Amino acid sequence: MRIVGYAADEGFRDRLEAAAARTGAELTLVQPAGGGSAANDDQFFSLLRTHPDVALLEMRRGLLDRTRDEAGTRGIALVVVCRDQDQARQAVREGAEEWVLAAASEMEIAARVEGACERLARTIPPRAAQEAADHLRYEELLYDRFTGFPTLPMMIERGRDMLDERGQLTLLYIEFVRYSKLEEIYGWEKLDAVLQTTANAVRDFYSRYDGESAMMVSHTGDDDFIFFADLEPQDTEQRINEMATVLEADVRARLETEHGEDIAGLFEIYVGSVTLFRNPKIRTERIIYRGIREAAQAARSVESRERARKVADLKETLREGAVYIVYHPIVVTETRQVFGYEALARGVHRALRSPEVMFGVAEEANLIWELSRLCRRKAIEGMQEQLDPEHLLFINIDPHDFRDPTFRYLDLDDLGVDEPGRIVLEITERTAITDYPTFQGYLKEFRDRGFRFAVDDAGSGYAGLGSIANLEPDFIKLDISLISGIDANFMKQNLVETMVQFANDHDIKVIAEGVEREEEWETVKRLGVHFTQGFLFHNMAAQAAQTSAALKAISAGSPEAGAGAGAAK
Repeated sequence: MRIVGYAADEGFRDRLEAAAARTGAELTLVQPAGGGSAANDDQFFSLLRTHPDVALLEMRRGLLDRTRDEAGTRGIALVVVCRDQDQARQAVREGAEEWVLAAASEMEIAARVEGACERLARTIPPRAAQEAADHLRYEELLYDRFTGFPTLPMMIERGRDMLDERGQLTLLYIEFVRYSKLEEIYGWEKLDAVLQTTANAVRDFYSRYDGESAMMVSHTGDDDFIFFADLEPQDTEQRINEMATVLEADVRARLETEHGEDIAGLFEIYVGSVTLFRNPKIRTERIIYRGIREAAQAARSVESRERARKVADLKETLREGAVYIVYHPIVVTETRQVFGYEALARGVHRALRSPEVMFGVAEEANLIWELSRLCRRKAIEGMQEQLDPEHLLFINIDPHDFRDPTFRYLDLDDLGVDEPGRIVLEITERTAITDYPTFQGYLKEFRDRGFRFAVDDAGSGYAGLGSIANLEPDFIKLDISLISGIDANFMKQNLVETMVQFANDHDIKVIAEGVEREEEWETVKRLGVHFTQGFLFHNMAAQAAQTSAALKAISAGSPEAGAGAGAAK
């Protein structure tokens, strides 16, 4: 359930947040400016275009009339916050599905919101439901469903007017990168949640922007934005840099709070800009469309320059050993007792904090072996301090690593490995295995020395049934895309149950990755999954504590690394 709230009463807002948390609803709150003025009405109605389930607002005659009409055309349940019974009777007369007193408890608020949704669902006739669906499809051509901002075709007229009136117009193309990578790793459901978080942060940023401008989504369903701004030419570059810095900080902070450091580490934006000037010989719309293409190309140029900077940061990281390890617990599903830890590498430089980004840069720069060596050494160095003697250590290994002579013939004493049997090498297939006979020979050499193996991300990418059959692993790690939302997906449950039965037949243990909710844990436990891993067992606070301790240790041990860490914050 998604709720959009528009209320100034601080006590009520607190209880509404508690009610949303109690029911698992997603809540977006708008604070009326000046304790009750209509200054933020546009932001509220923009949110209604994202088609929440419930619109909840304080009683105000003009606002209620418009909200009732907007909610009615979109099939949104309307709940009115009233000061007393007289206001409640008035709200019912004016078409609200439900009302709630401002002094109500969080339990009563939750009950009123759920009741409004159920009542609306029962009262909408089939024809009205079809009309609402048709309206939704039409409106999505005009307004982006994640942000509520108008799409580009809607805003071309506004842009034309601005250009004609002022003679010039600054256009910013804001490109959000790596969201496709996020979808590949975590699945489309997670990406949708991240896009919603991003949209909320962009909307808040836009509401604070005091210039005369218009924000819009370039294409329906896309994750890039276009910003029309009336900026003075001499201030353009400085103002663009300021806006980009603030927007990136806002979105990153929101992502880290709601989705964790791993997701936030994948986030980056690049901003390209162009200043357009009115030319009576050229159609204004054509000037704007050409400007959009030019600004998009400029954003990609910024990305290319940033890529070169990241390669330089990576080389410094390798020189200084500026990598730290976050240990994610793997628990026995039945008891939640810690069984082992997966070592996840993070770069000290903010731009390399995400392992996907860091290893992606290493591949581009042909430094993948050097980075892998550093990460393995750091992971094993932390075993004595971070792991109890009975815990296993899971380390990610790419198939390419086996071609590195330093890895294939590694000296266990030099690496500090006393018990190879405690180390599980996770075969993480960023690249496909093309020569299984040779690769199986590599694995045998390591097995003979006592190491164990896991197939990582089973059910995703290259890590399919063929890999499991050919690699004969000790562990199968089920990809997060199979586990996310498994409590409500019977097909996922059947797939996991079949995998567990297969594993039991072949003396293999199954690990479910990406468990974030109690319902997911209860489901994988019922299906017989042996071990479980995810933020449910390693929460964001624990990860933040590990990160802080690691960065302090690096800073204390290396002045150069400490300076790099400070610059990356």
